Amino acid sequence: MSRINLKTHTGNRIVVEFDGKEVGAVQSVRVNFSVGLEDVSGIGDIHVIEHAPTKAITGVTVQGMTLFKKNLTDQGIAIENGDAALAGRVFDLVVYSKDTGERLKTIYGMSFDSGDLDIGAHRVVMQSATFKALDQSGTAL
Repeated sequence: MSRINLKTHTGNRIVVEFDGKEVGAVQSVRVNFSVGLEDVSGIGDIHVIEHAPTKAITGVTVQGMTLFKKNLTDQGIAIENGDAALAGRVFDLVVYSKDTGERLKTIYGMSFDSGDLDIGAHRVVMQSATFKALDQSGTAL
């Protein structure tokens, strides 16, 4: 008898969302999270007694990101030039389970930092890009 393997998620769907509307897809995502530890020592003591978190920093690297031009244009959020980029529009990256459609992880408030663009005959793909994010939720496990 066959069954669905519920312990391993394979082929998850990763989408780009602006204001809750799907505008793109991503092949793979790597999330780096740091709490910005700072050394704390006592007054007159050079020994570190604690490592205190100072801020949550979320970095995101994506591979194979494609935005759907029609969706961007229809929603009025297509960035046409550098001036439009300065408006600071942020987006979310959402990972859905292929099997159940359940939202596994959401990375909020993503802003573009740098990337490599591949322009082909029929589509434009961000081959590799780095983003900064404001927060994340979910386990993606």
